[in-house]
Amino acid sequence: MKRTFLAVNVSDETRQLIVSLHQELHFSKQYIRFVSPKTVHVTLKFLGDVKTEIIPDIIANIESSIRSIQKFDYICSGTGVFPNVNKPRILWLGITKGSDILAGISKTLNQALVNMPVKKEDREFRSHITLGRIKETRKSLPDIDRFTKYSFDPIVNHVDQIILYESILTSQGAIHKPLHKFLLK
Repeated sequence: MKRTFLAVNVSDETRQLIVSLHQELHFSKQYIRFVSPKTVHVTLKFLGDVKTEIIPDIIANIESSIRSIQKFDYICSGTGVFPNVNKPRILWLGITKGSDILAGISKTLNQALVNMPVKKEDREFRSHITLGRIKETRKSLPDIDRFTKYSFDPIVNHVDQIILYESILTSQGAIHKPLHKFLLK
């Protein structure tokens, strides 16, 4: 079994912004588990644990469903939390321009894999880049207000491929190993 997901990468400029954000806001690692700037991405579909032998079928289904998708750009702009500021669980970097394209691709991937033994998505897709997960809910976490008001110039990210990743969980965090790259037109 392999824990897998489909994603698009972020630009080096976006990764640098995340490093700067960590340095400027001094988040407490005691309460927040951060995603390494090296591994941040935009998840399009989480497949969950899949049997290794069905991965070629997953790849074939995806290949045929995304044939017409062209390269595109999305813009990172703004920060926020899920589900809300009163009970934050996820810290995220927002996506403005291009979020509709990402949502459309996510829907296409869900449809392509509807008959495959993969995790079914219950929630509506929301374009974002996960920066961290809050370990324990507290009434007031330091810097959450500063985080949600953090200002930066919008960053353009170019997408020319969708990647099927294996996520290997370790005590130091997840390692994302590319299993297949789907090139866009």
